[in-house]
Amino acid sequence: MPIKTIVPKLNDAILHNPGCGILYLQRGGNKIRYEDIAPDSWFLRERLTDKIAFCIPWSVIEPVENEYCWELPDWEGCINSWIRNGFKVALMVRGMDTLGTFYDEGVPQWVFDAGAKYVDEPIQNYRGTYLLNNIPDDVEFPVRYPVYWDPVYLEKTEKLLAVMGQRYNGRPEVEYIGIGHMGRWGEMHIARHSPLQPWYNAGFSLKKYVDAHKRIIAIYRKAFPDTELSQELCVPCFSETPDSPGRFAWPDIAEIVEYLAENRIHLKYNGLGKSYEQGSSPYLDASVAKIMRRYYLKTKTAFENLALPQALQEGLGCKISYWHRGGESHGLGIAKVANNTPISDKKIYSFYRFFKNEYDALTLEDEKNIWRNMARQCGYRLELQRIKLPEKITKGQDFVTELQWRNSGSAPCYEKFVVKMALSNPVSGWTVLVQTQAPGVPCIAENWKDGVVINDGLKWTLPQDIPSGEFILSIGLQFTGRSKQMMQLPLNTATHDGLYKVVKILVE
Repeated sequence: MPIKTIVPKLNDAILHNPGCGILYLQRGGNKIRYEDIAPDSWFLRERLTDKIAFCIPWSVIEPVENEYCWELPDWEGCINSWIRNGFKVALMVRGMDTLGTFYDEGVPQWVFDAGAKYVDEPIQNYRGTYLLNNIPDDVEFPVRYPVYWDPVYLEKTEKLLAVMGQRYNGRPEVEYIGIGHMGRWGEMHIARHSPLQPWYNAGFSLKKYVDAHKRIIAIYRKAFPDTELSQELCVPCFSETPDSPGRFAWPDIAEIVEYLAENRIHLKYNGLGKSYEQGSSPYLDASVAKIMRRYYLKTKTAFENLALPQALQEGLGCKISYWHRGGESHGLGIAKVANNTPISDKKIYSFYRFFKNEYDALTLEDEKNIWRNMARQCGYRLELQRIKLPEKITKGQDFVTELQWRNSGSAPCYEKFVVKMALSNPVSGWTVLVQTQAPGVPCIAENWKDGVVINDGLKWTLPQDIPSGEFILSIGLQFTGRSKQMMQLPLNTATHDGLYKVVKILVE
């Protein structure tokens, strides 16, 4: 039987698929509902993503023990407006936010009243520095941190997470949950540049830190057995002043990173855009890049920060599945891109003060292209490059399709899927046959990693009672997870049911 080869025409469309992509971000107060955004906003018009991340302090969600404010305007009151409009959400409740308990940005005071230990730092340590944002001028309350290994803190954290898990675990609209109870902003560092003796007085040791963090990770996994988790990575603490040497380095968290990877928890780094490590590029510590490249076949990796284009390209080279902007500025950051103001006034770009000339040289179109390029490249992107099949197929017999795929994205495809084939009438569009089967190349990250070409031969059985004549053969990939949705592919021939028309074929 003669064989014909079809080379589908690919496009550069932005794809919306589970398990990867860019996210919008809303932290702090004054979160913006979807309905409050101008519908002709450039980023909505271009449909850059179908995902958005939200963070909120524990003290806001549970101001009184066992009284949960899930429906606040800055939480579900905003979140649900995005879900109603087709978005998936990434959620984090932070044990320690920016300024801590006295500023309603951290652990609720009732946790400490119950006996949990804390460390107070003078707010003067941060005023006038670039370390923290939005420090009020008219108050002198200290920055109150939890002692993360304290048993009362861990007990109350577990109670919160049990309730949170009952509310959000397994919901298909939840993309992932951020682990938010170790370190400021959930980033693992117990403090910023500040004296460490108070922490040693509170019992700090590397072993206590590691043991407490592993327990927190286990608490999250127990609460969210059916939802992916993400951990933001950092060393346990920084140097005592910005210019002094630090006491800890990336090897000190090797046990935690290994534990996270073995449990398939995302590895996320929030410092892309500026390196502080000798021998690294200007934009990323070499130690971080090494971690990402070592573990990316075990678990998803991610970066945060709206940085220079060359920094983001370096980040994509670390096999990332997710990216969003960084910082703690209120509101929807991407909505500020089109503002007719100097780039420094938009307060959404990370490390501006270190690369002022490079940032100031960006045009408005350059700024938009940062988002467009990340939306196209971040995560997996499966291209159907070629299909070989018989020119004619016979009722009651098998036929083989040889599909050639290429992952042109930045990351492996970690998702499970089946291949779906359909035959439809070219005039009426009526579907006469639909079949699915697992790909011959198993759905594991190693097989479907970025840059690889996958050749997959599949045998299909044509029923005896199918009509004769000419039909359109369509191919698609369907996820086997909770949503069962069809994977978006970079082809122009999509059908209403998520398949892609490939070729006309004669049935005899």
